[in-house]
Amino acid sequence: MHDAVLDTSPLIHLHEIDCRDLVTAVFRNIYIPEHVESEIRNEPILQFIHLYPDQIKVLKNPESELFSTKNAYSTYQLHLADLAVLNLLTKIVDAVAVTDDLALRKAIESSGRTAVGTIGIIFRAFKLDVIDQSQLKDIVDRIFNDSTLYLNSAFRARVLAMVELLK
Repeated sequence: MHDAVLDTSPLIHLHEIDCRDLVTAVFRNIYIPEHVESEIRNEPILQFIHLYPDQIKVLKNPESELFSTKNAYSTYQLHLADLAVLNLLTKIVDAVAVTDDLALRKAIESSGRTAVGTIGIIFRAFKLDVIDQSQLKDIVDRIFNDSTLYLNSAFRARVLAMVELLK
């Protein structure tokens, strides 16, 4: 299992389908920048974060480091929480980044790091036998139909094809 630095969106989307626990099931240590935590306005998600203090750690980013990160990634349209994710990735070198934000994913990948999103968490849960095939299909259906996660039609079709291939 890998360590992860989480952005806001995967927590929100997994919460929308009541699958927050997939995060703690597929990642060993989870790091959430303080700026990401402050973006979350949903009390159940905040409670979830604080339910696992040994596994989920909220970390501060010094403002000076965020300023340096902003300069290093000035070609990308990034918010403060995005910069905080990037900054933590420079400190936690073995962690994967977890985000659904396209600009942040591009910035992460430009630095040679791995980024996964909500769909990646779901497939990791299947690969690690946290969920079975029928749960995978159900969760993918719910993420498409009952969450605010936006996926373009081509990626959506690719995900559905991957689920069908597993049968």
